[in-house]
Order: sequence, then structure tokens, then C-alpha cells
Amino acid sequence: MKTTETKSMGLDQKYELVVIYPITENEIGAERQINDKCKKRGMKVVAVDKWGTRTMAYEIRKQNRGYYLKLDLEGASDAAKLLEKDLQMDDKLLRFLLIRI
Repeated sequence: MKTTETKSMGLDQKYELVVIYPITENEIGAERQINDKCKKRGMKVVAVDKWGTRTMAYEIRKQNRGYYLKLDLEGASDAAKLLEKDLQMDDKLLRFLLIRI
């Protein structure tokens, strides 16, 4: 009974995180920065998919190209909320989207 209770409380949830960095940002540094933020909040990075540099549909902060990165994460819902706040405070990040799967 306890195992079903813990899962319903938000433990071991799966998430997808997509981030867009400016192309002026170092790709390796951007990936490391995101991984550090996830680990700091107790999120486990399951997979990283580098989409690379792409042209955006519209300009964001006078940038029309960005470096896209998709991460598959696992962790508690509280950790995901804290990660989302950390991402909102990141000035280098153009956009992000964190969804629960």
C-alpha cells in the first residue's frame, strides 16, 4: 500500500525539459549548467538530446537563432517546481518548457 501512496504523492515523476540558449553561449557550458541545476534540485537526468542550433519562428531578445537542448528527467514534483524557479531566474536562458509525462 505504501508504494502506491508514494507514487501518488509525486515521487519518481518523469519530466521533459526543453531549453533554448543563445548561440553565443558555449554549447558544452550550457549543457553542464542545466545538468548542475537539475542535480542541485535532486532531479535525475535520464537522457540528453542535443537538437543543436536552429532558427526560431520569432525573435526572442533580438535573437533569431538558438541552441536547443532536450532533457528527460526523473524526480519529485517539489524538485521540479524548484527547478522551474531556478530556470526562471537564469538570465542567459532564452526560453524553457518543463512538462510532466
